[in-house]
Amino acid sequence: MTNDRRDGDATTPPPNGRRIERTFGEHRQGYDLTEIRRTSGGILLRVRIHRDAYQHQSYAVVEAFTPAMTWTALTTEPASEWHAATPNRSSGPAPLEGLADRLFARADAILRTQ
Repeated sequence: MTNDRRDGDATTPPPNGRRIERTFGEHRQGYDLTEIRRTSGGILLRVRIHRDAYQHQSYAVVEAFTPAMTWTALTTEPASEWHAATPNRSSGPAPLEGLADRLFARADAILRTQ
């Protein structure tokens, strides 16, 4: 498992917020990416992606941190939309980065409508 704790790189900040933490891990049947970003409005968002060998056991969700100190799901992306486009195994987060960025962008759009 790798853990990348950064507040973002001044030259190439991640889209849709400033990166607070990123964790990637491999497991026997796939890999996981968890990333937390802070929006320009100060809201903490967390993307959790679990890529399993089986599509029905895979998921991708973006959550917002609430004042009650809990994570609340904002939106998901069905595994049927991204599973086939990702490799069975990966030693790094690259195959899931585009999906994470899409989820952060969708969450940002949802929050801007409030």
